[in-house]
Amino acid sequence: MDVRSAAAGCALVAVVLLTAGCVLPDQMYQVQADLDDVRRELEEIRAKQAAAETSLTEIASRVSAQDPVSRAAFADLTLRVEDQARTTAALSERIDEALRRVDGLSTSVEAAREDARRAAQRSAAVLPAPFGGDPSPAVPTQAPSPTAASPRGAAEALYNAAYADYAKGNYALAISGFEEYAQRFPDSSLADNALYWVGECHFSQGAYDRAIEAFDRMLERHPESDRAAAANLKKGLAYLENNQVAEAIVQLRFVESRYGASDEARIARDKLASLGARP
Repeated sequence: MDVRSAAAGCALVAVVLLTAGCVLPDQMYQVQADLDDVRRELEEIRAKQAAAETSLTEIASRVSAQDPVSRAAFADLTLRVEDQARTTAALSERIDEALRRVDGLSTSVEAAREDARRAAQRSAAVLPAPFGGDPSPAVPTQAPSPTAASPRGAAEALYNAAYADYAKGNYALAISGFEEYAQRFPDSSLADNALYWVGECHFSQGAYDRAIEAFDRMLERHPESDRAAAANLKKGLAYLENNQVAEAIVQLRFVESRYGASDEARIARDKLASLGARP
């Protein structure tokens, strides 16, 4: 990917971040993944640029004694390398700005999580109605906001806050939030996702045994989840990272056979090939 392509990708990410008010947790994860990809490609560009500058230094000594045409070509090449360096620096600044916006979005989601917890505490203070009468608050409280006070609003705030912690690398807090969500809302549409992200958090921390346990728990409770393929794949990769190669091969073969047309199956095939194992 050249500098123009990287710049175009960064511009697209910036547009997405400008509409952060409607960014969902998994979309925010994808935004950060895209940013990470662009940053890796930027590092590759910088490495190539450094190699080009080294080559220019070597060529300069050779060109100095050559004809004027060769010297003119060398000067033109030097200008192009300098222009690329300026473009690369500008791209790096834009990526850093986009990451700061993601961090700001995560902070706002954390605030929503606190609102949801306070609303849940206020709800717990309501006493049962005697003989079918109206319930009365045990302690006078301020009326919570409609969104935070509703079960759905509390669930969304808790999940989003846990995901924000995950996106920022606060894995311990994310695990706590996702576990709380899975316990309080086991029948919600995101309960399987919450358990999946617990496994991802452990994986990111290098706690591969715990990651495997988390993925097993998620697959046991939600075998038909749309995250099942990813959970099975990450389980195989966790085995591999844990130097349990035989178990990894068995798991990766299962992914390849069970989810044949998916991206997870393709990754499993590639891993098996790198291990010298037949699919």
